[in-house]
Amino acid sequence: MTGASGDKRKFVILYETYRCLMMKVALNILHDSFLAEDAVQDAFIHIARNMDKIGSVESLETKNYLVIAVKNASIDIYRKRSVRMKREIFVDELGKTGEPVSYMETDTDNSVLEILKNLPVMYRDVFLLKYSSRLENKEIARMLRISEANVRKRIERGKAMVQDMLDGLEGKGNGAYKCNG
Repeated sequence: MTGASGDKRKFVILYETYRCLMMKVALNILHDSFLAEDAVQDAFIHIARNMDKIGSVESLETKNYLVIAVKNASIDIYRKRSVRMKREIFVDELGKTGEPVSYMETDTDNSVLEILKNLPVMYRDVFLLKYSSRLENKEIARMLRISEANVRKRIERGKAMVQDMLDGLEGKGNGAYKCNG
């Protein structure tokens, strides 16, 4: 932000006043606190670039503008993640082949996303860090402040849960997808 010091002060006040509300809005869309923080940050970057469009800090228009900005940032993050997950889900530890799944039918895409969203948080976080962010177990352990053995165990248990849920999908006649090598 290169504007006047008044704009900087106004930005800080906006941040302190609306950050929690914006975080709630982002969490409601993304269901992941790390992604929600990214969405809030992206929204504030957009806001910083458009400070001239913001009136009074307390006005309803300002509040609506900030909520819309964080909703848009959250939706952008959700879409980017959905597209990436549709294109390629790495199964190097889910199956034995180590090859990416490069195509799945739309119903299966949505089902797999639902499975991942419904994993318990402790397993979903490890999965996202491992497969989406492609971090090593050592890095994940350091970030989550747990042991590498705990990371491996969470991946193992999470894989079992995902496999059970996928087997359930196949049982419903949706056999377009299989994790076994």
